[in-house]
Amino acid sequence: MADTPAEEKDVLEQAEPSELLKGLKLTTGKAAQFAGVSRRQLCYWTDTGIVSSAEGDDEDSSRRTYDFESLYRVLLIKQELDHSSGLRRAAREVDRYLAERRRRGAELSASIEQKRDDFLTEQAERLEEMASQVEELAPKLRGRAQVLELDAAFEWLDRLAERVQSGDVLLEEDAQSCLRLASLIEQAEAKLESMTAES
Repeated sequence: MADTPAEEKDVLEQAEPSELLKGLKLTTGKAAQFAGVSRRQLCYWTDTGIVSSAEGDDEDSSRRTYDFESLYRVLLIKQELDHSSGLRRAAREVDRYLAERRRRGAELSASIEQKRDDFLTEQAERLEEMASQVEELAPKLRGRAQVLELDAAFEWLDRLAERVQSGDVLLEEDAQSCLRLASLIEQAEAKLESMTAES
């Protein structure tokens, strides 16, 4: 009897393109061909330190490889050489461009983190407000049916809370779950408002 896996996944895990590119490595000839420069140019740029490469393994230590970051730099230098004179000047322009790109990326990342923190704080405040409303509404509920109705209003919100508490969902890192949280809170707020009006 064949062993069955403990847990089967229904969907394929998505591959993040940027993560795949991190593993890309091309030899000198392939890298030169990819970037549209000659092998000799690429070797010269590497020998002079303008572009970096990784050395080969123990079996062929003379064989260089170029990762995506190095290939991107080669492409930028080649592009800059079409508009400026001199390899060193082109390399300096690329350095400036990449530094500015990193700076902007860091600012954007900080901005997104701030917005996410603000968003989660707002959702927490909405949940606290709903807790107060439930405390006011609970004594006014008439019968088991209304108690079950109130419970149903919070069922999916409760399930998401359990996943957050167990660590299955990290709201700080999962934008989709943040949107789901906001939607569930909105639905629960509408139900509470309706039940409060009826009581």
